[in-house]
Amino acid sequence: MKVGLAGFDLADPTDRAVAENLSAALGRKGVGTAVFGPGIPGPGAREVDLWNLHLFGRDVRPFVAAAERGRRPVATTLHLVLSDYLPFAGGRRTLTRLSRLGPLAAVSEAQRREAVELVPALRGRLRLVRPGPSLPALPRRPPGPVPTLLCAARLAPYKGIDVLLMAFARLLDRGVRARLVLAGRDKTRDGLAAFSRRLGLAHRVRFLGELSPRALASQLARADIFVLPSRRENFPLALLEAMAAGLPAVATRTGGVPELAGRAALLVPPGDPGALSAALKRLLTDPGLRRRLARAARRRAALFTWDKSASAHLALYREAL
Repeated sequence: MKVGLAGFDLADPTDRAVAENLSAALGRKGVGTAVFGPGIPGPGAREVDLWNLHLFGRDVRPFVAAAERGRRPVATTLHLVLSDYLPFAGGRRTLTRLSRLGPLAAVSEAQRREAVELVPALRGRLRLVRPGPSLPALPRRPPGPVPTLLCAARLAPYKGIDVLLMAFARLLDRGVRARLVLAGRDKTRDGLAAFSRRLGLAHRVRFLGELSPRALASQLARADIFVLPSRRENFPLALLEAMAAGLPAVATRTGGVPELAGRAALLVPPGDPGALSAALKRLLTDPGLRRRLARAARRRAALFTWDKSASAHLALYREAL
């Protein structure tokens, strides 16, 4: 069997990580794959026995129309925060059309609930195919003289980086020593950097931009605490990577974050700088808590693997066939 993994923008780090790691895991199970973009499949499409569309929030209506005209089965994996990004992919109608083409899967229980709220006919029909971590494992580096907070996320409004900057300013005002490192593609045209300067944080915040997997793994190895302040999330790979690297974390209680983190991270309400600042101060001033959360994070992250994801996808493909 050869599966066409469709819907990927390989210039996007999340898309690339999913495509590469799922392809490799399926290959270990004897399944061939080919990766395609979100539009109408081009050369190589005739060799595909089954399509697995990965919906990240781009307009896939040309693909859906082509699939409706074709005869190959289609299975769809949902990655997006549906309420935010489904309008860009054609709305509820696209979700309904995809469900008619073949089975659908979500990467979190929260997303599965959200899909059913949007299209009640999907109740009981969505499988679960959680991803795994994919960064190289690097040894932890000794802590520096000033603790480092790391946030690896796209610099976009829904990721709540502005909330993190306000929380970090409160932290420094209370006399807590720390520095903040932000890694991710900037979608704000330097708006967050300007906001950081207005808060007087220019000397304590570093904007690294988008990093290669190796460079991001290196940042995780030297950080002391990971922070994910998102207003909305699905099943954030960045948090999973940090947990796999043994970092204690503070994240917001939204989307699939609670089912990912379990009790291995401190969770706070989204959009609340005070709660985020208090949780960060608690971790920074309690070395014992940091050690306990770091151990729990590694154990929790080990529950999620790409081999398990590949097995779940294989079940999805069998259903489609």
